Amino acid sequence: LAQTAQRRWPAADQYELVALADEFAHTIRAELDYELEGRTVERFATNFFNNATIHIPQVVWSHSTGQVLTLERISGLKVTDSAALDAAGIDRSALAQRATDAILQMIFEHGLFHADLHPGNLFIEPDGRIGLIDFGMVGTVGESARDALAAVILAVLSRDYEQLVEALLALGFARQRVDRRALRADLELLLAPYYGRPIGEIALGPLLEAAFATIRTHRLQLPADLALLLKTLIMSEGM
Repeated sequence: LAQTAQRRWPAADQYELVALADEFAHTIRAELDYELEGRTVERFATNFFNNATIHIPQVVWSHSTGQVLTLERISGLKVTDSAALDAAGIDRSALAQRATDAILQMIFEHGLFHADLHPGNLFIEPDGRIGLIDFGMVGTVGESARDALAAVILAVLSRDYEQLVEALLALGFARQRVDRRALRADLELLLAPYYGRPIGEIALGPLLEAAFATIRTHRLQLPADLALLLKTLIMSEGM
């Protein structure tokens, strides 16, 4: 269906439909392989070994197979239960900071991130430690993509639109010739309303929606490997 749409749908040149379908197919198949998930859990445990604020469960390999995954039991409060968190004396602002730090660490340091960060997959333990479960859906970010993402953030913060264009192109958005001057002008227009506002007041979802409209205008494409990352960021912000 993706191949047919790519040939017949006029708007398909704005998306890598076949690559997106392949990416989601790979993700779904990976979620069904519990031996693979167990190894992934251990990679996260290694990555967060020195981070006392994150609890990754141990894998019980003696009771695990490709069809059954047995993990250390994680228990705690739901991250969305504000009243229970307050009653337990959990500082919710500090909790949000720790969670944000962990997500950024996954993306920019480890290059391996939990891609299903909804409230059902987090438990807040009595000491405020964050317990993570369900590592069936994960994403990876290569070193060059991490550098380009960092360059995007730095360019936005410094209002360096030339560098922002270069960083977007380095991420693989361009599949054909790009009018850099026009793209730069539209990016400047897009970001102007956000300057001077506290970062906490900027909603990522609407900003990305506007950014994608600009991307489509310039016939750029969202690289398939970034789709899962953007989904994760939007889900994390909502939580």
